[in-house]
Amino acid sequence: MTIREEGFHNHARPLTVQLTTSNANMVSSSSSAIYAVSPLYAELASRSRSSTIAESFLYTFIVCVGTVGNFAVLLVLYKNRRLRNIPAYFVISLAISDIIMLNLCAPFSIGVLIVGDWIFGYIICQIQGFLVLWVACASLGTLALVAINRYFHIVKTSLYRSIFTPTKAKLIVLGGWLAALITPLIYTAAGKDYVFHPGKFFCYFESKFSLLVLPFHIFIGISMVILIACYVCVFKAIKVHERTVANNLRNGNKRQVTLSLEDIKVTKILFATVVGFIICWTPVLVLDIVDNFLGTGWHLPRETYYMYTIFGITSSAINPIVYGVMNPSYRRAYIRLCGLRRLGHVGDFAETNAHEHPMIKTGETHLR
Repeated sequence: MTIREEGFHNHARPLTVQLTTSNANMVSSSSSAIYAVSPLYAELASRSRSSTIAESFLYTFIVCVGTVGNFAVLLVLYKNRRLRNIPAYFVISLAISDIIMLNLCAPFSIGVLIVGDWIFGYIICQIQGFLVLWVACASLGTLALVAINRYFHIVKTSLYRSIFTPTKAKLIVLGGWLAALITPLIYTAAGKDYVFHPGKFFCYFESKFSLLVLPFHIFIGISMVILIACYVCVFKAIKVHERTVANNLRNGNKRQVTLSLEDIKVTKILFATVVGFIICWTPVLVLDIVDNFLGTGWHLPRETYYMYTIFGITSSAINPIVYGVMNPSYRRAYIRLCGLRRLGHVGDFAETNAHEHPMIKTGETHLR
């Protein structure tokens, strides 16, 4: 395949894409959509050397940090037997989704940033597009399940242990991944191709609204409603709990309370992962919606789409940092993995009973 630019002035006129006869026989007319004609294609290919290096370095750096961090999370969970409790299953699910995004999807985008062109062919484009859509939905779905877990643990405490047993928790996580699979399967089963977007520098569904992308927006909408509703109830319950504790202390009542300090800290840590995800994905979702409804006849500056992808990939790298910043036990576990054992011991993440141990004397935060 050769790509020839004809009379291109100020990136305002389209490129002419020519397929050789042999290549045309190898791919269908729909598959050639990955080489979408767009001024953004010329802008990607004509970047200065400094821009190419800077963009490639930033994206690669985030991918490397995220890869190391998420593998560290899995290794910490593996090495600490008492860490492997109910919330840990959701942490593992998030880490796996991040690793898939960082190591199976991102490397092709790194190649695009370096070369300035999609050089990996039609099949890889379809695989990348499918995985990006699936993993994005799986991450958001897992966070929604985390919110449900916190809701039952904080608000509906009496039901928590009957619903969230280890076996049921694993099935719930698996169900979340299967539900996330519906969106890319519907799009693919309808015979639609994922296309290479030269601004976003990865393959995704077409930038125009159709009934085939509607399940994606429905999935996002349902997940966001669950997140908001559950955490509003959770933090209302925490506020009530804090007022109850304060009143008991003032009245000299030392009876045990329902929630432990540990419960509250863990809830805030898991909520921080949700906040990080929302901060990173809000601009992504806004641009997707705008692109879908305005169609392929327009585009934003390429730099805007670059930051779109940077925000998206950053969401796959921040969770290990959140755990390390907010959780002393994870922080010491990271230190130990780095071989700096003298700086602290790795804390066990015991799943204690909040009703039996309402006070945390050590100040540790264990995932429950």
